[in-house]
Amino acid sequence: MFGILLYTFYLVIGVLISDVVLDGKRPLVRLWVGLVTGTVLLMWSNVPFSFIYGFTVGSHLLGLACSLLITFLLFFAKSRKDTSFRAKAYIKTFQSRWSVPLEKSEKTYMLILSAFMVYSLVVLLNHTIYKLDGAMWTGQSTYGDMSMHLGFITSIATQGTFPPEYSILPGTKLNYPFLCDSVSSSLYLFGSSLRVSYIMPMLVAFVTVFTGFWFLAMRILKRTSKAVIAFMLFFLNGGFGLIYFLDNLRVDKSNFTRIFTSFYNTPTNLVNHEGSFSNIRWTNTIVDMMIPQRATLFGWMILFVVLYLLYMAVFEKKKKFFLPAGIFAGLIPMIHTHSFLACGLVAFGWMFVSLIKEKFSKEILLSWLKFGIPALLISIPQLLIWTFDAALGNESFIRHVFNWVNETDNWLWFWVKNVGVTFILLPIAFLNTSTKNKLMYSGAILIFIVGELVVFQPNLYDNNKLFLIWYLFTTIIVAELMVDMYDKLREVKGHQILAGIMIFLCVNAGVLTMARELISGFRPYSFQLYGEDHVSAADYILENTEKDATFLSYNNHNNVISSLTGRNIFCGSGSLLFFHGTGYQERENLLNSMFTDIDSFELYKAEYGIDYVFVSSYERGNYPEIIIDYFDEAYQEVYTQGEVTIYKVN
Repeated sequence: MFGILLYTFYLVIGVLISDVVLDGKRPLVRLWVGLVTGTVLLMWSNVPFSFIYGFTVGSHLLGLACSLLITFLLFFAKSRKDTSFRAKAYIKTFQSRWSVPLEKSEKTYMLILSAFMVYSLVVLLNHTIYKLDGAMWTGQSTYGDMSMHLGFITSIATQGTFPPEYSILPGTKLNYPFLCDSVSSSLYLFGSSLRVSYIMPMLVAFVTVFTGFWFLAMRILKRTSKAVIAFMLFFLNGGFGLIYFLDNLRVDKSNFTRIFTSFYNTPTNLVNHEGSFSNIRWTNTIVDMMIPQRATLFGWMILFVVLYLLYMAVFEKKKKFFLPAGIFAGLIPMIHTHSFLACGLVAFGWMFVSLIKEKFSKEILLSWLKFGIPALLISIPQLLIWTFDAALGNESFIRHVFNWVNETDNWLWFWVKNVGVTFILLPIAFLNTSTKNKLMYSGAILIFIVGELVVFQPNLYDNNKLFLIWYLFTTIIVAELMVDMYDKLREVKGHQILAGIMIFLCVNAGVLTMARELISGFRPYSFQLYGEDHVSAADYILENTEKDATFLSYNNHNNVISSLTGRNIFCGSGSLLFFHGTGYQERENLLNSMFTDIDSFELYKAEYGIDYVFVSSYERGNYPEIIIDYFDEAYQEVYTQGEVTIYKVN
């Protein structure tokens, strides 16, 4: 309860700040930026105090006091700058400022948002550790990453160590951009359930990402129909993958129906298959980015605000927005590193064209300094403390690779069949758009070039988080072309049918993928994340073990100890730790001997501070020669139920 109240209070603070900074903007714009501001404040306001006092209630209360002080100072500065702005007058006009009737375009967007949020809510509810028969279940896209995020959320809140450490590799600093999870840790710390703590901030992030894209598209395109098409192209994205499932349909009807039943066999994800319409890697924006990848979701939440403010500053000459855009940009790295990189590339492209266009005038240089200085001053400490510590000197991070994840196809064919109609229309759309939009697209071009030449993390596939920001700008100019073409064909008989076919070709893969994801969260198609006996064991651990206790267990990715209790395990899954660039291999190699050799167990138990041994079907199945008899004789069995037994060894 208190966690929900805390978050709600921060959202109110954020809206008040937005109301002052964006005075004169439409209420929906102020509300959107306000929700983002409140969420970012909850992420960041406790951080300076957490370095001193740990991630505790006290640090959060101090952060809340600072947030209130910032709000007061902004109101005070506004009143000094604008003599007509007074607190009493503000309160009196508050209702009128927020009760402005919706414009036609805003009414259209609210209908679209309602539909997308209903889908998002249902998927979050049926994917986020819902209980059935004592076990916890999830959907397809969250089966892999959710356990990791749950582990970050619970360990940060439970152990309170700051900077946080990996609960799946104790003693190692958490270099992953953890603020996307610590926002939920804050709710969990203040008493909200883990499920509510996970879902509530994501719902706000979904609203703000959808809304951020809409207002950015409207700002650039200035027409509702074009913004609607751009919205559909971006969030219902997909290429020509459906053709793979229609092939040989007469021979095998299940070739199509397995879209809805098989694990990762969708028109936007066909990796280990043969044929010219396989090698599909252009995954759906909502299903494979926003739902499972919290860092991307929250990164986009703030990135879209930066792009909106920066666009107004650069292309509409509203230079007062350089400073707030720079402040927001500086806060991105520990929310999502790829969004920060994409932001930097877009800003560099826009800075280059604006400096050329305005002939390096003093005014434009000073304007960009207003953006760059706060962005660098705020971001550099984050990069030094966390990001560079993991990336620099690690050959698996920054390296040259051409042609992204394409290993089998011609370069052009790979992008055509993955991105589909949008990619085919891109050259024409670029020629069709205005000079201003061509300059705007410079940032997107730079992202695409860099994404094709340089990899910034061990997982090559993760460059899609850059390419999707290129795709964001691409959908905007392609939507402009599509509506312009429709306008020119209005007198042609059957033009509406042609438009319908075009839309179908653009969104069919995305819609089918989203349908599959929705189904995957319902029984009997959902996936068991934690069994009944494991969930019961987690309840015992929460109530009866030390918050910083370390367990020896198998390193399955869905480890109930690290995910649901926030306690440490000796070594987590390599499928998670490898892509973070951590040195986990030595511990992973020790697991077998610690479970099967008495001397090895006793030696490393003391060295690594093992407090408990967790034995379940995972441990018995992977270590047939497990020394159960020794554990029974030498140590206290503190818990046993079903397939789970816990021994206290320290």
